[in-house]
Order: sequence, then C-alpha cells, then structure tokens
Amino acid sequence: MLDTIGIKICDTTLRDGEQMPGVVFSPKQKIELAQKISGFGADIIELMPCISKSEAQVTKAIANLGLKAEITASTMLKKQHIDLAVSCNVDSVTLFAPVSDLHLEAKLKITREENTRNALEAIDYAKSHGLKINFAGEDSTRADMGYLSEFINTISPYIEYFLVCDTVGCHTPERSYLFFKNICAKTSCTIGLHGHNDFGMATANTISGLAAGAGVFSGTFTGIGERSGNVSIEEVCSALKFLYNMDLGINYSEMTEICRLVEAYSGISVQPHKPIVGTNSFSHESGIHVNGVLKNPNTYEPFDPKLVGQERRIILGKHSGKSSIKYEFGSDVSEGMVAFILDIVKSASEKSENEGRSISVQEALGLDKIKRGAE
Repeated sequence: MLDTIGIKICDTTLRDGEQMPGVVFSPKQKIELAQKISGFGADIIELMPCISKSEAQVTKAIANLGLKAEITASTMLKKQHIDLAVSCNVDSVTLFAPVSDLHLEAKLKITREENTRNALEAIDYAKSHGLKINFAGEDSTRADMGYLSEFINTISPYIEYFLVCDTVGCHTPERSYLFFKNICAKTSCTIGLHGHNDFGMATANTISGLAAGAGVFSGTFTGIGERSGNVSIEEVCSALKFLYNMDLGINYSEMTEICRLVEAYSGISVQPHKPIVGTNSFSHESGIHVNGVLKNPNTYEPFDPKLVGQERRIILGKHSGKSSIKYEFGSDVSEGMVAFILDIVKSASEKSENEGRSISVQEALGLDKIKRGAE
C-alpha cells in the first residue's frame, strides 16, 4: 500500500544524468537547473564535485545558494574526496560502493569483509567532519541478500538512508516489490531506490519499490543517464499523483519547463511520445479522438495537461475529421468548406515530400487559395 508520507525525491539529473554520453552542462546551466529543481520540490539534489575543478566550483556555488533542497555530494570511499565535499559546503555526502560479488570480485578485487570495513572507515571520516551521510549500494539488486542486509544493518546507525541501486535495470515490477519488501523487513534504516531503465521498466520498478516500503527514490528529469537512462522523475511523480492519488506536495506544473531546459541544455531530444512531457502527450490528430476531447477532455486525456505545465494540441493530418477543421476555423464554417479543407489536409499530409507528417492548412495550400477553390 503506497503511502507518500515521508517519501523523498533525490534528483540526480546534474550527476547521473550528466553521465549520459555526450552530455555536459555548463556551470551556469547547472545553477539554473538546481534552482528550478529545488523550486519544484525535490528534497535532495546530487552532484559529484570530484569529477573536475569546475564541478567542485559549481557544487560549492550551488551549496551556497541557500536552496530549500539538501545538496549532497556523491563521493567515493576516499578521504580526499570527502575532504573535497567538505570544502564545497554541501549539506551531506552520498558515499557509494559496490555490494554485489560481481563488482567486488571483478572490479575492486576485494572481499565482502574488506568492503564493509572500507565503508565504515569512510563513514567515520565523514562523520568526524560533521557531515550527514547517505549511502548508495552499487549493483544492490544483484547482491547476495544476506550480505546486503548485513551490510546495511552494519552502517545503518550512521546514515540517513541507504539507496538500493538497480545499476543495470535488471528488476521487474514483481521482483522489485518482493525485493524491497524483504530488504525493508530485514534492515533498520530508511531504504531508497535508484533505478536504471535498461529494460524500460524503471518507472514501474520504482513505483513497486515505493509500494513495498522504500522511502526515497532517485531519478532524473527526462530520464537521462547512463546507457538507457534513469527513472524519470516526472513519470514517477505523475503516476503517484494521478494513478495512486498520492500528492507529494511538489509543484507539478513546473515539470514540463524543467524537462524542456534539460532537453535544451543536454542536447538529448525528448521523444515526442515521451510520457507526461513529450510534445505528443496531449496532442490529438485522429478525428474520433478530437471529437471526444472537444466534448470532454477526459475521453482521451488522463488528466488536465496544465497540471504538469503541458498544453493540449489539436493537430491536422491524414487522420483528421470534421471536428478538427471546425475547431481550427470556427463552427460557422460551412459543411462544404469543411469537407474541402479536410480533403486538402489529408492529401497534403500524405505527400511524400511532407514525409507523412501532420500539416497545417496554411502549409498545405494557403487559406486564400482554399477560399477561392471553395467558391
């Protein structure tokens, strides 16, 4: 049973999102996005100052803005990286380390015991510098459950929450629910989740994890991130509100604007049919759909697009009907004119040079020509 009381949003657009190949946000863009994301209502904004001198500078600049959101530095288990986080004036560090045998053996070549000891030493060092600590377990969903729960319980007295990372997006919704139900029952601290979208299941997996008791979810706007990306914040928040009637107390109407900024600054185009924020999410061409939407928007829209900062679009094209033409030109247009315009629109949209796309009447022929032809 979902309960949004206490559920926190950790935005990692500026950290994991920027790790998408080819994406580099400028310091100015990061500052603007951090301000927008905090204003939206994200509880935590994650950055990674150890990446570069510039990244450390922008992390410090954001940390000094006095934003409502907690600014956390994603930090390896290294003293110099913790020192750097301290120098950036962040509110917390999110220490991270692998917890699966695959990563421990193949990547770090250390034992489980060494891994736990390294984590405790880093936590102790961060604590000695007065930092709040979160912890992210890389590849948690492929870890041995016994070791994972033991690891979490060992460090839980010293951390705010433990972030279970589905690093290669290998969970399914059913598996995610059972996993988080199990890990929440076996551990004593707040459990969060950080999902990747390798199989297109990140949103469903995140919802399932929250339903099973997770109290934090980490994601990015538009879902950018490593490989196939991260869970989309706008998708999870909208699903909770409109499908589960769970209001997170955030500014939903700002989601589309933030996603447009992320799209512009990252250079990664959002699919037109991207849920919630895609340009086609509330666009209608089919005559049957337009007829229904104009009579009652609920017929073909799950909610008012304005609630997420979107707008309804009535598109003209091959599949248009009379309702679309009357909407475009007014209900007083004669039936003969409606039929004539509709024929032109359908023909124009099917022409090979137009690539079968939707098209405006003006683009198809020009209103003056249409009127003269009708006469």
